[in-house]
Amino acid sequence: MTVRNRYRGFASLDALASLVPILLMLSLLYQASSAMAEDSRDRMSRQQTYDKLVSIADHTVKSGAVVREGDIRHPNWIDESLLGDGYAASLRDQASLADLYIGMDEPEAEYDFCIYRLVVAGEEKAIRRLFVCGG
Repeated sequence: MTVRNRYRGFASLDALASLVPILLMLSLLYQASSAMAEDSRDRMSRQQTYDKLVSIADHTVKSGAVVREGDIRHPNWIDESLLGDGYAASLRDQASLADLYIGMDEPEAEYDFCIYRLVVAGEEKAIRRLFVCGG
């Protein structure tokens, strides 16, 4: 065995020893980037759900369930008879939400998000909260 062949073996062993930490660092980098991407997707999904609920609330108080007298709409004056299950179901389907609650009473069930708008309700024009909750 010559000296030259012996050094060639040490060189390949040294290269192998330096390759292991590089592979470990690449593996950790991949896992970290995957976790950050998943977190970003989750945050985006939650923001989209919140934005949809805000749009539904705005639509409801501006034109969706407002008191109408002929051609005149009264924004922020809610006609509670329009807030039935069918109203929420149609908006839920349009917005592609799993759950949607729209009502004057605070919901009993747990939702991912729940926002409210101050509105006028009834003939006595009492100031109340309109809850729009969903997830």
